[in-house]
Amino acid sequence: MHRAHRQSGGMLLGLLLLAMTGCATNERRDLLERSAAQIAYRLPSEQLLEVSRELLKERGYLILESRDPNYVRTSWKAKFDESLDIGGVRERHFVISKELPDGRIVLNAYRAVYTTIGRTAPHPASTQADSKTGYQPMYDGDPLSYVRPEIVRDLELEWQILSRVSPSTARELEDQVDEYLAPPPK
Repeated sequence: MHRAHRQSGGMLLGLLLLAMTGCATNERRDLLERSAAQIAYRLPSEQLLEVSRELLKERGYLILESRDPNYVRTSWKAKFDESLDIGGVRERHFVISKELPDGRIVLNAYRAVYTTIGRTAPHPASTQADSKTGYQPMYDGDPLSYVRPEIVRDLELEWQILSRVSPSTARELEDQVDEYLAPPPK
């Protein structure tokens, strides 16, 4: 019994260390992402938005055309199997650049998410049925949700944009965060 108690104590300590390491990793990531959100760039807006498009395409999003040159948006994307009607999660992204009075550019990324609870009723694809067969093609119903999408700042995407357009600034932030999180010397 004494040996089992020591083993379970060792396992508990191991799980506690694993949990603490996970928390430190999350804290580091959170600090980096929040730091990236405060960056004002001395780069052309077009370059920043192009990197935004590339990253979103890499994530599998379709980029929608926009008449506003300072705005990027994606179409809705199902986060898992689209055949699931109940509890399906859909997501889209928006990236906006704004020029400050001193000429620097601020970039904000947002993510809109909503959960569907089913589909609307199927509807005809055409007003005409086939005259020979009587067949009328139908569209599946659209995703249905009674709540508005939740829109949140996408700090992860902002960090990825910064890391891609200015790797040296990203490394500098990583060094500062690592120094801040380092245990105090004994």
